[in-house]
Amino acid sequence: MRRLRIESGLTQAALAKQADCSRSLVQQIENGTRVPPLPLRERLSSALGQELPMDGVGGSSEPGGHYDLRMRFNVLLGKDPGVVDRVLTIAQTVLDARGAREEVEPLRLIAARQLERAEELLAQIPSRSATVWEWNTVNDWLTILEQAEQSVRAIHTADLGTIGGDVGDDYHAAIVRLADAVHEPRVTVRRMYVLDRIEDVWPYDDKLWWQARSGVESVLVKREHARNAQSMLVVDDRYVCVGEYDYSRQTRVATRFSVLKHDVAFAVRRFEKLYDLRRIGSAIVVNDLLADPRLARFDRLGDGEGRDLFRETLVRAWEDIPTPGQASLETGRL
Repeated sequence: MRRLRIESGLTQAALAKQADCSRSLVQQIENGTRVPPLPLRERLSSALGQELPMDGVGGSSEPGGHYDLRMRFNVLLGKDPGVVDRVLTIAQTVLDARGAREEVEPLRLIAARQLERAEELLAQIPSRSATVWEWNTVNDWLTILEQAEQSVRAIHTADLGTIGGDVGDDYHAAIVRLADAVHEPRVTVRRMYVLDRIEDVWPYDDKLWWQARSGVESVLVKREHARNAQSMLVVDDRYVCVGEYDYSRQTRVATRFSVLKHDVAFAVRRFEKLYDLRRIGSAIVVNDLLADPRLARFDRLGDGEGRDLFRETLVRAWEDIPTPGQASLETGRL
């Protein structure tokens, strides 16, 4: 204690005043002839801004771990009550999230991951140097996607490059795994893409081919048919994710996750209305194109003239899509 007092710039008398005890008692504790009872130890720790060692402290019926936590709390409370109040609020929300219904467990996992990221950054600040890992919300969508047991409905409206990279590859792999006939349970997966030009698909054509061949129903829609479409993911009629995009930067700026029944039902209606374009022939169903014998003979898109033929087929199908109102006056207006 003497070392901590000197480092704090306090005299024995000043420390005694702050801890509400006599100077002689402080002197006896420093000499090792007296052991401070727990209440005094807490006051001394608070005055010194650091927890005193617990060795030799008597009068405690609390488990050691609980007592240490209480001491750390008191020390922090003496330093900055505002910070302690904020931390307690966070702790309460963590406990509340743990006690929430099982259906919101994926949302709790997303929150825990973000909290862990913040903790890691805060721990680095005293060193005056920190590594800030990029946050990719595709990881969050993947957490929801992994809950699928029956069905997946997905709409993608932004540039296809926003779901690229390693995380994007993991997302695509998860979708294919859900739809293929090898893994159980097999899930019905419908994925729709709202595009400005069919050429926007070219950097993505390998994934599109892979998806369709694996059983993912992949549908391409002209943006002029669906001006108000939103990116979304609906899983099992239980979860919905809706993306908010900054189209000038071609990036997603926020995602709303929900398990509320009315939110899920609204998203399902939006999806099915867009899916109506497929039913009336105003969209491209990639799976149907790949059933054509000219394309079906290729095992991989990169085999022979497979890629060129696939792109030519997409271009022709794109040009054959009727203009809005030509097939149905209100089609695709969401």
